[in-house]
Amino acid sequence: MAETAHTPTADLVNGGFEADGPVGGKKITGWKVKGGPAGVAVAEPGRTGRYALALTGSRPYTAEVEQTVTVPDGYYTVSAWTRSGGGRQATYLSAGGPGSHDARTSLPVSSDWKQVVVRGVHVTKGRLTVRLHSRAPAGAWSSIDDVQLVPATGPYEFLKGGDITMLNWVEDSGGIYRDAKGRPRDPMDIMRDNGVNVVRLRLYNDTGPDHPRIGYPNDHLPEGYQDEEDMLDLARRAAAHDMQIQLTFHYSDYWTNGEIQDIPKDWRHVTELSEPEAIEALEKYVYDYTSRVLRRMKAQGTTPQFVSLGNEIQGGLLFPYGKSWGQDDAFAKLGRFLKAGYRAVKDVSPATQVIIHIHDAGDDDEYEWFFGELEKQGVPYDLIGSSYYPYWTKKDVATVLGFFDRVSARFGKKIMVMETGINWNPVTHDGIEGQLLDNGPVPYGETREGQRDFLYELFAGLKSVPDGKVIGDLYWDPVMIPADGVGWQVGAENVVSNTTLFDFDGRALPAMDAYRYN
Repeated sequence: MAETAHTPTADLVNGGFEADGPVGGKKITGWKVKGGPAGVAVAEPGRTGRYALALTGSRPYTAEVEQTVTVPDGYYTVSAWTRSGGGRQATYLSAGGPGSHDARTSLPVSSDWKQVVVRGVHVTKGRLTVRLHSRAPAGAWSSIDDVQLVPATGPYEFLKGGDITMLNWVEDSGGIYRDAKGRPRDPMDIMRDNGVNVVRLRLYNDTGPDHPRIGYPNDHLPEGYQDEEDMLDLARRAAAHDMQIQLTFHYSDYWTNGEIQDIPKDWRHVTELSEPEAIEALEKYVYDYTSRVLRRMKAQGTTPQFVSLGNEIQGGLLFPYGKSWGQDDAFAKLGRFLKAGYRAVKDVSPATQVIIHIHDAGDDDEYEWFFGELEKQGVPYDLIGSSYYPYWTKKDVATVLGFFDRVSARFGKKIMVMETGINWNPVTHDGIEGQLLDNGPVPYGETREGQRDFLYELFAGLKSVPDGKVIGDLYWDPVMIPADGVGWQVGAENVVSNTTLFDFDGRALPAMDAYRYN
């Protein structure tokens, strides 16, 4: 929802830390210092004035600096400008009222000042506490300045999670997940306890060796995985862990993207019809199939909060009929399929938000072309879905933040980042290069800490996009750890084991802190 301009309220005292001059310990006007006072000071340089709040220590420390103010009940946004070094265990800005959970945003690693925003702070008892928290080893540092509090017009929940479609296959093949201490646990428990609140599930019409891709006879999945029953089981697991569900219909028997959108085997008889008859038949198939799957999900109490009509469909759907290029009326045909899917979703669950997902976050021209054509065809949808990998897009975080702001404003839709991935190791468990050859232009190495620090910056950045235009991020693929025989297809290698949120032994990586502290 839209918010007021970011101007300071009169309720927050000394948000710029200029009232005292250089001072250490617990004597900071307007603020209460709790724990580790030796690591807290007001010092130079500030961002806009002379001073800022500095958190550091010659020994490991935990410090909190907080201020409680009286405000009318409602929703608020808190923001601050920060600089931070690496190596911190937990450093975040948070805010909340009595009887409610604090909302928090972790501070990114950056020697330059970056804005950190906490949205959706709900006050019901007239009191709001703004808190700066840091738990860090000796020498780790953070600076905070220009803390502001402004009213907001409504709630905001940042959705953070990932695609768990491979989970049952990995577990059935012997994969074991462990928490950060190395204890074997249900991975859904580990993710929930670290703050994951949404999962992505992808669905194929059918899988197994009898349903290969057209022209790719060996490309198939094992029978019983990533099909309807498998998806329903994973949806039940997600719901039992209080996670929201994003369901992606591929409308194919196997993986689809901008170049490959094969018609499901059971629908391929349409190729024997005239083109108008084939398009009409496929339109009905899309509606009926979407409706039936969603009714099954609703019946078991797992109605998805979000549905994507296809996966990275910049090339279209259901080739050759729904291609987005190569013919003058391409988008008219594609639009019919998307409208059918949208109607099916809303007929079963009006509250479910429909996503149109394409790749290459940061490409203004492509998004203007694709969503502009959908606009001309009157295709209805609720959210723009976008894939952001620094390696593939060659864009750093700051660049895609400006892009998301522009695209959302242009089409009047909020953004869900449908895919994000980065290497935590240069090679996979097999010692080969994975699908991402490097980490692109972001300043983070292919290390465990680099993956975590990238997500710290990304999550903080996405929440800073004006007016809450970005609602969440789905990581790809968090759970595809090494397991016997598990790959992208039967007989293929696992090329993402070095981008997961668990290491080669199934142990939760430091990147989980980015979920916990956001």
